[in-house]
Amino acid sequence: MNAVDAVVLLAYASLVVELTLFPIPSEASTWQLLGATAPTGGVGADDALQAARGRSVAQKLLRYALPTTLGVALWLLPLACILAPGVAVAVGALPVAWLVGPGVVLVALGRAITFASVLQLRAQRRRGGQGWLFRRSRNPGLVGMFACYLGLCCLFPSPLLWLGLPLYVGNMHARVQFEEAHLQARLGAAWSTYAARVPRYVGRVRG
Repeated sequence: MNAVDAVVLLAYASLVVELTLFPIPSEASTWQLLGATAPTGGVGADDALQAARGRSVAQKLLRYALPTTLGVALWLLPLACILAPGVAVAVGALPVAWLVGPGVVLVALGRAITFASVLQLRAQRRRGGQGWLFRRSRNPGLVGMFACYLGLCCLFPSPLLWLGLPLYVGNMHARVQFEEAHLQARLGAAWSTYAARVPRYVGRVRG
């Protein structure tokens, strides 16, 4: 195992720690969408999240469970390449020298951003206020995950992993839209003000 493999394994380990010790519930997670029933009225009953929850089981499996399952499988592909080097050869994930440096930076930076955003969000829920990252991005944790996935593409440049990048980004972007529509319906003007000032992912903070 080389230094690059060690960085990637640490990234995966940090993800396991995050998901097991510091979980952040999501209104638009696959489990939430699959287990929910049709909207029953009340605040936010007509927003995009409620509409997604009201789809048939078959539609949910096709539109939400399948892309998520593929995304998880592709997320695990670099791990398989490290643990079973023959996999890297089979899927064309052999390293490209000039991509290694950017890949390591993106993986490490992405995981750091996501982990920090999780800790800040948990602190916000306990004590109120708003963390530094959330004053600059409405979804800093996802920015970190996108960066990490791009870094993995650089380190394990399999066509499968690169083809999975737009799938992963598109799937997660749809979940963000669901959650933000729900927050808009629930919080009203407060959310509108925040969303007008802070970019969804990256960009210039207004005001």
